[in-house]
Amino acid sequence: MIKEKSFSLVKAIKLATTNFMMQINGMDVAYPYFQGAPGGGKTASLQALGNGFEFMGKKYETDVISTHFALKPPEETGGIPQFENIEVNGKTVLGTIWSFPDIMKQLYILSEKHKTNDGFVIWLLDDMHLCGPVHLAMLYELLTERKLREFKIPKNVAICLAGNTSNKAGAKTMFSAIVNRVFLCPVYTEFEDWKNNFAIPNKIHIGVRSFLENDMYQQFFHEDEQVDSAWGSPRSWTRFASMIQIMEQINNNKSLNSEEILYICTGHVGKSAASDFTSFYKIFNKFDLNHILNNIENYTLPNSSVDRYALAFAGVNYYINNHKDKNIIENFAKMIIRYGKESPELSIMIMKEIINIEKLLKMKTLYTKVALKIEENDETIFNEIINEIVDL
Repeated sequence: MIKEKSFSLVKAIKLATTNFMMQINGMDVAYPYFQGAPGGGKTASLQALGNGFEFMGKKYETDVISTHFALKPPEETGGIPQFENIEVNGKTVLGTIWSFPDIMKQLYILSEKHKTNDGFVIWLLDDMHLCGPVHLAMLYELLTERKLREFKIPKNVAICLAGNTSNKAGAKTMFSAIVNRVFLCPVYTEFEDWKNNFAIPNKIHIGVRSFLENDMYQQFFHEDEQVDSAWGSPRSWTRFASMIQIMEQINNNKSLNSEEILYICTGHVGKSAASDFTSFYKIFNKFDLNHILNNIENYTLPNSSVDRYALAFAGVNYYINNHKDKNIIENFAKMIIRYGKESPELSIMIMKEIINIEKLLKMKTLYTKVALKIEENDETIFNEIINEIVDL
């Protein structure tokens, strides 16, 4: 659910890149603290910045160090006390110095790497909502002076934080002085961002993706977290999709039975979502696309809107996997024409999906091949589709 004054995670991270550039140029800033519900992909999205990014027309090389700050023993982050003799008022006494923290070693190594390429390091302090008093004290020093135990953070290191806000996620109260030193960034995960930036590029199970894309089931994409039962989140749907994809491969690429799907899905995303997904999965996998496309001239589209929707996505998936077969291209185009006559909104959806996949997977001519066949077989339907997607 979108909360008031929240930004989508992708949009908030884009805003934060300006903050990163300010940091490495020595400007006084509040450090971005991304706060959102568990399982929304905050960590993964921030770690993806390690692939580099473009800012004001220039590409910057980056590395990301992710530290579960609150879960680290204090000595691992802040060092351990060591002893040396020092002179005080003419007397030799035993003094204390701090060892060089391991995290600082990693930061300095990567900092040196980027001194020659104008790149920089992003240090992600993760799970900050779990910090207790000891870690908060170290954090205060870090945010105030960019130091840990008197050791300075390298200038080309940009700092950001991430955590949750819910008590169910174990959120603890922070010091007001720390809150005043961070740039609070409430975020939520947009389905389209998850789909385009993660699900399609990583070829997440088409059945899971098409289920979540349906407006009827969007409520399950990222639910309120629970402590006594499973609940839907981008993370839990992704892990569920990976599991059934492997199980289908083990099953000779055949669909799983309803009992198995219901059990696995319930354990990942909860009872309500599992019940609806199991029904959808059964519909999605009942279509014999090879038979349907080879007999498309005589095939009648399903009457149920859910069945038509599932068939449309199954058809797209089949076409993507067989896009080099001329007969399949021809017959798939005829299937889209049939949708154009009986369910125009789904014919548009099919073509938009193909364009999107082509862009994200860099698979050239996916759209062109089928579009030319549609135009060849029915110019009217072709023009109606083109008019709807001309801006893409």
